[in-house]
Amino acid sequence: MINFDNAATSRYKPSVVKKAVLDALRHSANPGRGSHDEAIRAAMTVGRTRDAVLRFADAKHANVVFTKNCTEALNLAILGTVRPGDHVVTTVLEHNSVLRPLHMLQKEGLITLTIADGTDGIVTADDIEGAVTEKTSLVAVTAMSNVIGYAPPLREIGEICAKKGVKLLVDGAQALGHIPFSFDKIGADMLCGAAHKGLHGVMGCGFLVFSKRIFVNPLMYGGTGTESDFLYQPKDPPESLEAGTLNLPGIAALGAGIEWTKKHFGKIEKRIAELSFYLHEKLSETSYRVYSVAGSPILSFSLEAADSQTVGDVLNQEFSIAVRSGLHCAPLLHKTLKTNREGLVRASFGYENDLNDAKKFLFALKEIEKRLTK
Repeated sequence: MINFDNAATSRYKPSVVKKAVLDALRHSANPGRGSHDEAIRAAMTVGRTRDAVLRFADAKHANVVFTKNCTEALNLAILGTVRPGDHVVTTVLEHNSVLRPLHMLQKEGLITLTIADGTDGIVTADDIEGAVTEKTSLVAVTAMSNVIGYAPPLREIGEICAKKGVKLLVDGAQALGHIPFSFDKIGADMLCGAAHKGLHGVMGCGFLVFSKRIFVNPLMYGGTGTESDFLYQPKDPPESLEAGTLNLPGIAALGAGIEWTKKHFGKIEKRIAELSFYLHEKLSETSYRVYSVAGSPILSFSLEAADSQTVGDVLNQEFSIAVRSGLHCAPLLHKTLKTNREGLVRASFGYENDLNDAKKFLFALKEIEKRLTK
């Protein structure tokens, strides 16, 4: 099968990532829950991965805590910092992992919410600045849309937030590993990420990086391996935000995946950009309508004669090509693009894909176009 569904999870897992998982399983122990050699070894693995995340994000004065995925990290960032009466700004580009907790808070009457919509989903720094008010406490914005591959101007947005005294939360799920990122240069206050996409780790592991200036309230309470005689959650991170047993194999894989991705970053992005530009150009010569940004890891398109699910099913069943079809957990952007009824077909590229895959994909799409537009 040709896997063009890397935006959901990267198919290629480097050998060092697989080895890290196996090593964690061979030396299975609970980090922070014992003083024996294996528990200490596990704690050192977690510590190394914390350092790797902070180096990769270029976050010199920040904390990092591990979660089960980027969705949990985003919920922790939002629900752990927003206060009753706050005003929050977000965008039409956002994933439901941002939109749903914010809309829940709005429905409960706890916050007011403004959606910066831009033009056809292209949200600018001016759009963000125009939405910020004196009551705004938080701006939540993606580093890359999972639908159209557009990357908002984070540094400009960060400058606006710093000038206005507003916290900036960045959803890095789709961008990390694909575009250079500097927490410090952007002026971000919080960054959420997933291990299993562009960082080539495994599913079930995410993280929240947050400035040491910020206090994040826990969403979950329980054992931390510290202050065990105290009936309240520890106040200091990471223990304050990491109740229960951590996903050691996932964390080990994340550390290995980050180092591998850093080492091969130029090669990965050159290959993905070539495939993206090639397919965006070739599809523009057909009756498919393309919505995504050329050069990004994402190619989203539709065929007027068929709904996206039909196109995806044919690609899967007859050509053994995996894509994502339908609505991509970003309802406001689909509404803006007027694709909220039929959805879009999304192809997303990874390290294992090559030009031969792209040519087979293009051939399949042309065959589907001939068949469905007769």
